[in-house]
Amino acid sequence: MQGRTGERPLSPSNHPPSQSVAVEFASRTDVGRVRSRNEDNLAVVPELNAFIVADGMGGHKGGDEASRQACLAIEDYLRARASVVRGYDGDPRPVRRREVVRLLQEAIRSASERIVLEAEVHPDRQGMATTVVVAVLAGGRAFVAHVGDSRAYLLRDGDADLLTEDHSLFFELVRQGRLSRSAMSSFPYRNVVTRALGIRGSATADIVDFDLWPRDRLLLCTDGLHSYLDEAMVARMAGAGDPGANGRAGRVREAVRRLVDHANESGGNDNITAILIDVLRVSGDEAVLRARGRVIASLPIFATLPLADRMRLASLCDPRILEDGEVLFREGDGADGLYAVLEGEIEVRRGGDRIAAFGPGHELGEMSLLERHQRLVTGVATRPSEVLFLSRATFDAVIRRSPILASRLLANLVRVLAHRLRDTNDELAILRAHCESEGLAPPALIPSDLLEEDRG
Repeated sequence: MQGRTGERPLSPSNHPPSQSVAVEFASRTDVGRVRSRNEDNLAVVPELNAFIVADGMGGHKGGDEASRQACLAIEDYLRARASVVRGYDGDPRPVRRREVVRLLQEAIRSASERIVLEAEVHPDRQGMATTVVVAVLAGGRAFVAHVGDSRAYLLRDGDADLLTEDHSLFFELVRQGRLSRSAMSSFPYRNVVTRALGIRGSATADIVDFDLWPRDRLLLCTDGLHSYLDEAMVARMAGAGDPGANGRAGRVREAVRRLVDHANESGGNDNITAILIDVLRVSGDEAVLRARGRVIASLPIFATLPLADRMRLASLCDPRILEDGEVLFREGDGADGLYAVLEGEIEVRRGGDRIAAFGPGHELGEMSLLERHQRLVTGVATRPSEVLFLSRATFDAVIRRSPILASRLLANLVRVLAHRLRDTNDELAILRAHCESEGLAPPALIPSDLLEEDRG
């Protein structure tokens, strides 16, 4: 398959391209220096800003066919349901965002089923499988889905961050804290994947989605490239390029050529495939987008988390849009998660009386991530607002899956609760001193669990 580049043309069906994201892209696939056959494949659906990279499982019969079928199946599925992507592009509400996430899950699952069926029809292809990474850019956001160890990197403001976590034996040990990423080159089973398309029951994709900024770049690649790179090298080699006579298109094409050449010069032990996507324009004001990013980074639950971990965790949250006066939760409701305010203001009331108000960068309900209880207050939006909801079930799933991330999240919660406990102690000390100076008895304190029992 030949390398290709270009600012998005109109699709053959003459559908207009995305109105919210404009891109340049370049792609290349290469057999490498050792293999005799290229088992990688790629596909681009320009009118949907959809990009696909697949790596047929080495050592399996039909690996090249598995990756080809994956690209074709996912492309077919997205084209057949293009209205979902275009719907979100024109109306980026949370409900439509969830539809795009489901679409990617279903497209990858459909591709896996096609590969399984193909292997059943052709016995000589039994056991064929493939990894895949897919990016769809719509509604000012990027949606990145992957299965296996094909990767996606985000290049932003001179840095590169790995967006995807390999479904591999090595990364599983990293998530458990038993290995560090620096040990990858010496790990003897680094190529053992734990999920792939074509293997029954293992085609569930992990998906991360996030706001795009102008001048962002996304790199999708197979392990034939990323095994020779760390994030610093990705930033240096994919983040620039000689524009030459072709302007920005030439810059992207040059960066892809440089990446593939580096892999070959470093040994070229595997097939090499890369798609580099340069974001030219996104809907919305860049200053507003950056301010939103700073708010998300300032949330206490995200404190100390690297950008990629922050994006993955935010992707698991449920965004909620509220009108002025709309109730977020009510006194007496079961508390089942944390709310983080991104925009607007949430006023907390008890018995109709205002207690406090929380603006962008503040959280409500941290304790509900750790224990079951009823809300003792009502939360109401006092202006148009947006919040992220992190449910207890999602939090528990993250804790189980990644002990390293779990330790950071729990440390963040401890810091928040310790800070609030200190504030409460200070307020009680001030109240006690005031009562003593006035000759008054301090008010009795009623534990919250007794308040909940009284409600029963």
